[in-house]
Formats: sequence, C-alpha cells, structure tokens
Amino acid sequence: MAKLFLSHSSKDKIIVDLFKTVLLNVGLGIADEDIAYTSAVETGVQIGGSIPQFIKSNIGDSDFVFLFISENYRRSEVCLNEMGAAWALDKNVKPLLIHDNMSFDSVGWLYHMNLCARLSDSDMLDELRDEFLEMCAVQTKTVVWNRQKAEFIARLKQLNSEKIDERSEVSVQTNTQCELGLLDYRELFDEQNAEFINLMGRITNSLNTLVPQLRTRTRQLTSVSNGTLNTRQAKGIMKALAEDYDRFSTVLEECIPIANDKYNTLIDSVKLIQESASLNEEVKNSNRQAYHSLFEQLIEARKAQAGMRDSLIGIPDMEKAQIKSKRRAVTAMDSLIQALDSWIARTSDLLKL
Repeated sequence: MAKLFLSHSSKDKIIVDLFKTVLLNVGLGIADEDIAYTSAVETGVQIGGSIPQFIKSNIGDSDFVFLFISENYRRSEVCLNEMGAAWALDKNVKPLLIHDNMSFDSVGWLYHMNLCARLSDSDMLDELRDEFLEMCAVQTKTVVWNRQKAEFIARLKQLNSEKIDERSEVSVQTNTQCELGLLDYRELFDEQNAEFINLMGRITNSLNTLVPQLRTRTRQLTSVSNGTLNTRQAKGIMKALAEDYDRFSTVLEECIPIANDKYNTLIDSVKLIQESASLNEEVKNSNRQAYHSLFEQLIEARKAQAGMRDSLIGIPDMEKAQIKSKRRAVTAMDSLIQALDSWIARTSDLLKL
C-alpha cells in the first residue's frame, strides 16, 4: 500500500480532516496506518515522540506528499521545512491550493505553477485517484469515489465561503491536548513568534528611518546657524523634526499593544508544547533553541531602543511643536523598553524549563 504524508497548517485542520476522511479513508479505502497526518492522534506524533525523526521517517517513506497550500501554510516554518524536505528527497509532491480565492501567482515561489492545482478541481481529484490506483494496484468502486468526491467538493466550497481561516484558527486554539500533536503545537509557536518578530521588525524599520532623518535635520540646523540667522527656516526644520518624531511615535503606539498580545499568546503555546513534550529531551532541546533565538533578538532590540532613547533626550529643545513631539517619542520608547524588559524576563524563564 502507498504511504501518504499530509503537509498542512494546523489552522487548516478542518479542510485537511475532510480530505483525509471523505476522500482518502472512504473514497479510496486508505487506512490510517498508511497516512502521516499530525493533526489527528491516530496518524500523528505521539506524546514523547521525536518531531525531527517523525518528519524524516514519514516523508522519507512516503509515496505521495500532499502540500495543502494556504496563507497559513506559507507563514508556517514547520510547513516550509516539510515542503523543503519533500523536494530535497525528490518525492512525488502534490501542491494543492485549498482556498478558491488564492491565485496561482501567489504561490509561484513554491515550484512550477503548472504543478499546482485547486483542491476543488474535480478533474484533478480524478487524476490523483488514477495515479494512486495505478501505483497501488488496487481497485475502488467508481460509484463510491464519485459520491465521496461530490460530497468533498460541496463541503469544501461551503467551508471556503464561511471564512475557514478564522474558524479553524479558533478551533485549533481551543482544542484539547489529545486532539493535537507536537508538530501542531510547535507550528502555533512558530507562527505566533513570526508575527511577533514582524511587529518588532516594523518598529526597527521605523527606528532605522528616524536616525538618518535626525542627522539630516541636524545638518540643516547647522547650515542655518552658520549662515545668516533665519528664524523661519529654523522653525521649518523644527516642524519637520516634530513630524519625524510623530511618525515614529505612531508606529510604536500601534505596535506595542499588539506585540504584547502576540507575546502572551506565544507564551500560551509554549506551555502546550512543554506539557506535550515533557517526556522527550530532544524535543525540549529543539524548543530551547527557538526560545534562545527569541531571547537574543529581544536583548538586541532592547539595546537599540535604549540607545535611541538616550539620543533623543540629548537633542536640544528649540520649538514648541518639536518639544511636544519629542516628549511623545520618549514616552513611547519608555513604554517599549518596559515591554521589552517584561518579554526578556519571561523568555529567560522559558530557558529554565
């Protein structure tokens, strides 16, 4: 019997569950022992199991690797690692777009676009069935397959129309431990960590934009002071500097509360990982590496923000709007540094687990 590996984001669990049960189990008669699917207890990593070994052995032994492509998939480090392993091992890879509103252009980075297909494409599903039957030399009743295929496509379209991304995300976050495997928990951590780091990247980019702007304003003021005193020019420069401060402050004020929420959710994922992986030291070590990477990034961010705050305070106060906007920027940076101190402390505690 052929072995199948279902590479997917746990946020798309509802759709992949449907594919496994309606098409694979019933439509083709494939038993669970021939399917590697991490979002089901019977086909995923067991408590205490090795995640790297599970990926290596199951992708290595598989005859088909299905990639259930979505925006969730593209944001998942675990999924991209699985995809890379499948390509590297030259497996029979089947990239499938699970949402009808996702364009082929958006996944051109994956592989040749003509290898991708929509999961709702009836002809494509028939081709997969024919290929499977030819490889396995088994027969399934066409009438059963057609009935299951029609049911699958109808339910898939219904799920797509109900914004499956939002529903499945809630489902994953509220499922109990017995319904998810270690890869699912680690995927949640990786995704939330990526979103958190993206927010910090936005702050860093804003800081990197502000620094040269401050240098430019300083040169402009020096040029004015070295020439004929021109109060109007000086005030214009101060107004531009105030606008620079305000743009920077707006980014911080928008990002800090969101980043804090993301970090708290990330911590919740860590707790689930540690509970499910408590019997396996290899899994723990892999997780510690991820936490240590996060810790180092937070330390670097804290140093950069503290240095920039000191630089802002050292800039002379010259005009009312500039003084007000500078005070706002310093206050925003104080809030960020306070949040970073909290995140660093909590991440440090993770390294002790």
